[in-house]
Amino acid sequence: MIKELIKSKGNEISVLESTDRLEYLIDLAKNCACLEEKYKKDENKIFGCASNLWVVGEKKTDGTISYKFDADAFITKGTTKLVVDLLNNQSANDISKLNRDDFKPLGIMELLTAQRQNGLGNLIYKLINLAKN
Repeated sequence: MIKELIKSKGNEISVLESTDRLEYLIDLAKNCACLEEKYKKDENKIFGCASNLWVVGEKKTDGTISYKFDADAFITKGTTKLVVDLLNNQSANDISKLNRDDFKPLGIMELLTAQRQNGLGNLIYKLINLAKN
């Protein structure tokens, strides 16, 4: 089900030219809630990212997980919101079975610099690990 959501979202934004996709990510970032300062510590930080990015996950009693995040750059924050919106309130077990390649259909990796691509990969890895633990 999650893989279908990813493909669907990728198809939805694929009509946008590359610069319009970046604008879309920036617009997403403008509507994000800030993460409380108490969560902005190294254990929640995504390393290898071009900017500061923190992510926390909370498993619920129904087996789903919800994520909260914050970043200090709009592209990073928007990219994270795009990915997190696809995973929020999904089964932690289903998320734990995903890998980085499952997110390729989004079509955003090629828009990012090498450092941001690395950060996105590390973000996906972190989200999956939070679902596993």
